[in-house]
Amino acid sequence: MNQQNKPIVTFVVPCYNSAAYMSRAIDSLLAADQPCEILLVNDGSTDGTGSIAHSYAAKHDQVKVIDQENANWGGAVNHGLELATGTFFKVVDSDDYMEPLALRRTLQTLARLVEQDDVPDLLLTNYVYDHLPSKTRRMMRYDSFLPQGRVFGWDEIGKPGIDTYLMIHATWYATSVLRASGVKLPTGMPYTDSLLLLHPMTWARRLYYLDAAPYFYAIGREGQSVDVEVVARHIDHQLAVTRAAIEDTDYAEQYRTEPKRALLMTGYIICMMSVSTFSLFMIGTSEALAKNDELWAFLKERSPELYRRVSRSWVGLANRRTALGRRFSLWCYSLGQRYFKLA
Repeated sequence: MNQQNKPIVTFVVPCYNSAAYMSRAIDSLLAADQPCEILLVNDGSTDGTGSIAHSYAAKHDQVKVIDQENANWGGAVNHGLELATGTFFKVVDSDDYMEPLALRRTLQTLARLVEQDDVPDLLLTNYVYDHLPSKTRRMMRYDSFLPQGRVFGWDEIGKPGIDTYLMIHATWYATSVLRASGVKLPTGMPYTDSLLLLHPMTWARRLYYLDAAPYFYAIGREGQSVDVEVVARHIDHQLAVTRAAIEDTDYAEQYRTEPKRALLMTGYIICMMSVSTFSLFMIGTSEALAKNDELWAFLKERSPELYRRVSRSWVGLANRRTALGRRFSLWCYSLGQRYFKLA
């Protein structure tokens, strides 16, 4: 493909029975003022998702539809990455959306970097938690520890705060880096965005941070994958992905070669362990508590360095053995949820 005609970003939108809300996500991407590619992955939907997707493709040249049998989020992203032609790759969930002005600023920045032949491996931006039940929003920012206005390396970043951690919504990976990393997400299960965030990170060397918040992460929608009742039904998937993230990276080697990157990745593992542990505490059965013990034992066996750091973090302190201790930890967790609007 001629570089002049190459899309700046390929947006992949996994869609499964998304007819009720997917238009907001697609319309927000159509506000882009730079050449972009929008791949709508109809993941075996049984409602009107497919017809809506094809109606957009019929009206907009930059929109393409991928119809596939249901393979869940990971399968949709894998398929999108196979077909992506953009310099950068960005997943936008069908119930989320982009803020137009921040999106345009982000794309203009990426276009400038491409034009200057100064393409980073990973662009980082802020994002917003859009908490639907309370109609409140909270922005996750990274300006306190990331350099701005230039490409930089991991050794130049500062120390993130206890409530500051990367999420997939903040990342814009170069498509070439994702492919070089060989990232392949598990299919048929939720929560695999963790692996899309973490696995390619060890391949990224050149970073760029833009203090803008294009991505709005809608949470609290009934039936959403992060809803507590849904998480309880899929807890084994959550545990499987957490284990996969733990064993995917040699953290002892990372702390030796890129300690600041390792610290940032550890922050995300701490979040994954907290979701798993508190979900199992909420389920509260003897089987669930046994699974929690097995998860922590797995962490200790597979990555002693990572275990040492996670066990000394707040989730390690909250991993109580007694019923009273678990109730106290859940109370503290619920306060955190209300403050940070995480569910």
